[in-house]
Amino acid sequence: MNKGFYTLARWKVKPGMEERFIEAWKAMGEAFLNLPRPATHGTLIQSVSDPTVFYSFGPWDDIDEIDAMRADPAAREAVQQVTDLCEEATPGTYQVVAEMKS
Repeated sequence: MNKGFYTLARWKVKPGMEERFIEAWKAMGEAFLNLPRPATHGTLIQSVSDPTVFYSFGPWDDIDEIDAMRADPAAREAVQQVTDLCEEATPGTYQVVAEMKS
């Protein structure tokens, strides 16, 4: 199995800021795509039972790409714009350890 890395974050958005958060998250994605070694894609999902709860995740080829993203000034500013719309933000780095495919 090709072991890859993911960034995964839980976002608890301030009530009433959901649409602004989605737009800021898209802008953050654009900042990530402008990195020298960008992630290929990212996904944002929203809770059906609590519309203020979101999760986002995206694959990266190696952990050095994640470290470079977190050190990039434009990416850091974009992440801060997203975080400012939240009551809680819990980003993390994860490694693939198992997969299931049909």
